[in-house]
Amino acid sequence: MEQATQTANLFELSCSDTHATYSASSFAGPPQFSYSGPRGDHSFSGEEIGTLDTALGTEVTVTLDTVPDLQTLTLTVLIPSLTLREDDEANFETLAIFTTNHTTIAGPPDGPAQTYEAIALDGVAKSVLF
Repeated sequence: MEQATQTANLFELSCSDTHATYSASSFAGPPQFSYSGPRGDHSFSGEEIGTLDTALGTEVTVTLDTVPDLQTLTLTVLIPSLTLREDDEANFETLAIFTTNHTTIAGPPDGPAQTYEAIALDGVAKSVLF
């Protein structure tokens, strides 16, 4: 008998002192994202979470910090497409990319407008009913 498959919708990501959880939906309806690590503890919901389907998978982006006339810090995690057997979970490896967008009141700064820090994360994908 062939087992039913489901699309993963809950992703738990971690490495040493960094933890993130992304849920494509929730009991309340909108997606949820939480981050805990060296850059603080943050929770996001709905439109505060940007998603973009690319050749890399789904890019999930949140803004961790904004300092006017200095920088905006965003976090993007790469979420692969995963299909699971019913009541199963899958382990995977992915990346988190911290992007600092440098800004000034005088216009674009000299040099690169963005700088990056990438970290490897271990993930667990699950399919849950909300």
